Amino acid sequence: MKENKEEIIQQKQYACWLDTIYWITSDTKYKLLRVAGSIQNIYNMEEEQLAAIMGLKGCARFCQHRKRYTPQKVWNYIKQLGIQYTYCEDSDFPKKLVNISDPPFGIFYKGKLPSKDVPAVAIIGARKCSAYGRYMAENFATVFATHGINVISGMAQGIDGIGQKAALAAKGNSYAVLGCGVDVVYPKVNEKLYYQLLEQGGVLSEYPPQMEPRPMLFPPRNRIISALSDVVLVVEAREKSGSLITVDMALEQGREVYIVPGRCTDSLSMGCNRLLRQGAAIATTPEDIIEDMHWETRLQKANNPLEKEENDKNDIIRKLSSTTKELYAILDVLPITQDVIVSRLRDKKKALSIPQICQGLVELELKGLVVSENRQYRKI
Repeated sequence: MKENKEEIIQQKQYACWLDTIYWITSDTKYKLLRVAGSIQNIYNMEEEQLAAIMGLKGCARFCQHRKRYTPQKVWNYIKQLGIQYTYCEDSDFPKKLVNISDPPFGIFYKGKLPSKDVPAVAIIGARKCSAYGRYMAENFATVFATHGINVISGMAQGIDGIGQKAALAAKGNSYAVLGCGVDVVYPKVNEKLYYQLLEQGGVLSEYPPQMEPRPMLFPPRNRIISALSDVVLVVEAREKSGSLITVDMALEQGREVYIVPGRCTDSLSMGCNRLLRQGAAIATTPEDIIEDMHWETRLQKANNPLEKEENDKNDIIRKLSSTTKELYAILDVLPITQDVIVSRLRDKKKALSIPQICQGLVELELKGLVVSENRQYRKI
């Protein structure tokens, strides 16, 4: 048994070595494996065999890499970086990635891999989202997380990162598939999110360590995001959005696709609304997806923290002063200015002075019921 374990580790080292040669496509790596019969045999292949599969130029570059780096040296290097690795013949390689078009040969990761037994939803959408998109992404991700559903995305700015942050804040698990090496934090604005993911999930990539982000690397990584998920949820997408690439891949992989509808006049929702016209499923609440997927029996229902949080919130609202309650009632999930607040109060015949409004808004912020953004206020 001990020898078998050592042999498995050794084969993984050879696979890791092969996967650090970033310019060899996954398809070529699988072809090399079929011809060689084992990972170790790939490393020892004769130049003639290599040239027949990769061409003379590819063979020359392969042999140059083989002279410079040994599998043990590469393995020690990624271990020093705190990176783990799995590949197609390994027992912990995500099974959801096996039967897709152009499957990755291996996966580098930090943190942990998503469990195959836990439902997963990919939340994707616009990088420059609206307040509506932010609210919907946070709401869906929070409910999923509190029910034990994994949230998967790409750690990008906008909807991707917002959904993942909300899932982690709700004490759930989230996983990011990167378009660069897993030791590269991109975008920098999500550095805090990156380290939180290592604690409550993981970051994954088919690209080797130190690989810098490039535009050409992001579309291929989207197939991994959709493949690791049972459902892909789109929250805001322009008519020519990169999120639509993920949708196409998800449909090709047989995954369910849900769309959060948007306003007909909003350019950020044009892509979503077009998908709805083409027959995509609509999701107005997270429960729509949970019920459709029949996940109720698999989810954590006992002592649901979301229910407790809602009860606590209602208790806080009950204890507000009458004037602050009136103010809270006219606020919305979309941000509004103080002028709009005054106008709405006037329409409802509520006579609150400016000092009362200011005092009430401060009280609502301190109690965590309202957030202010650029002198605008919205419910949380």
